[in-house]
Amino acid sequence: MPAARFGGQQPAFDFGNMLQQIEMEGGRSALQFLLSEASLFYPYCKTNMTRGRTAGPGGNIDPAGKTTAGTPGRDVTAMRPGLEDSLLVAPGLISPIRRTDTSTILFGCLFTGRNPSTIDISVANETFRTIVQALTPGLNICFQLERERRDHAFQRLLLSQVDGPAVLINADRDILAQSGNVMKALARMGAATENGQRLTTSCMKLDTALADLTAEAVPQPPPACAHTQLQRSLVIDEVDSFPQRISISTVYPSRAAPEQTPAPFFVLKVSEAREVPEDLEKWLQDHFDLSQSEAHLARHLTMTGSMSATVSDLRITRNTAKTHLRRIYEKTGVNTQLQLAKLVHRLAQLF
Repeated sequence: MPAARFGGQQPAFDFGNMLQQIEMEGGRSALQFLLSEASLFYPYCKTNMTRGRTAGPGGNIDPAGKTTAGTPGRDVTAMRPGLEDSLLVAPGLISPIRRTDTSTILFGCLFTGRNPSTIDISVANETFRTIVQALTPGLNICFQLERERRDHAFQRLLLSQVDGPAVLINADRDILAQSGNVMKALARMGAATENGQRLTTSCMKLDTALADLTAEAVPQPPPACAHTQLQRSLVIDEVDSFPQRISISTVYPSRAAPEQTPAPFFVLKVSEAREVPEDLEKWLQDHFDLSQSEAHLARHLTMTGSMSATVSDLRITRNTAKTHLRRIYEKTGVNTQLQLAKLVHRLAQLF
């Protein structure tokens, strides 16, 4: 968490640095306690922390300086020389008001020109809570807008790289954006699924390719990153013996600040079957003596890559489809769906 700074003129007061120097029980600092352990929205007394009347493990500090549970902390009043000013020694209340996996927001009120004996604890506590309650809705809206802005940026980044079903993930395999029915396609291929906004691989080849790219890719500042795109391509052939292609490439987001070096993201794209023109069906009938139904099935099966999908789309039984496919094999001289698909795609280039 960036250190909070008070005061609009230089030199600004480094509030976070002050909390870092207040040592509590077990060697932890007040800042560490507030960032990771302190209860949200609870008003902790800064003066009590400074004097060492701190809560032990599992305890809280009330504004009156009493611990609700745990063991008493030790008295640590010595601060770094040069930081003693009105803000440093002023009493006040501090509370964590928002905490995520990566950051914590602290809010504090310092009562300058006062000392603990001249402050009505109950009034200060109630005023502090009122201010926090007023701030919280605005913070929620701010973070919601920030999430939407980030999501839109991810979506733009993804769409700028691909024109088909694709998913954008980070090194932890969190799903940042997706387009088309990419997750359905990956699940149908037996390659990956979406599990709580995370990409869970179910194919060894895909898992290995992602692991290799993650190990090889390193954060790089623009414009260098534009020339270091890494790519992998793999074929998954577990579904109805029909191959599907997945391409993986690195992509770098724009820097939020000049000093930042963005880490790479990864784009997984599923290659869809190319469109096969209807005119090819007539050609197949004329040159291989296929029936209209056989030519229709050959073209449709090539585009879907799935016998189940073809049977459903054409509204025929699986036995009928198998009979058509056997006759197609006999007339064209191919032996598998893969060979048929290659033949049809090669012929489709003539149209």
